[in-house]
Amino acid sequence: MIIIRISILARDDKRNELLSSCQYIVGKTRQEKDCKKCNVYQDSINENIIAIEQIWEQRPSLDNYFQSDHFTALLGAMKWLGRAYEIRINGGTPEEGMDAVKRARLKS
Repeated sequence: MIIIRISILARDDKRNELLSSCQYIVGKTRQEKDCKKCNVYQDSINENIIAIEQIWEQRPSLDNYFQSDHFTALLGAMKWLGRAYEIRINGGTPEEGMDAVKRARLKS
């Protein structure tokens, strides 16, 4: 199993738009092959922090997801509607997470 955690700090004036985008994208992600869990959360203390948690069965399916149109949309939403974001895979560093995304997207 592969656990993904995406944390996004939303721009104050874009929080609702980012949350709606994430909810839509999570719905699409749940339909992906080998996606066992995909949920979006809003922090109870700082509502500008939005998190997406995913569990994947196999790495090739995760790499395919990183190449998908809806993951591309998620990257765009994080860049335009967020102040900062990070992607962690199996508790690794954000740098390792972004490197894994870049490697998978280069394969397409």
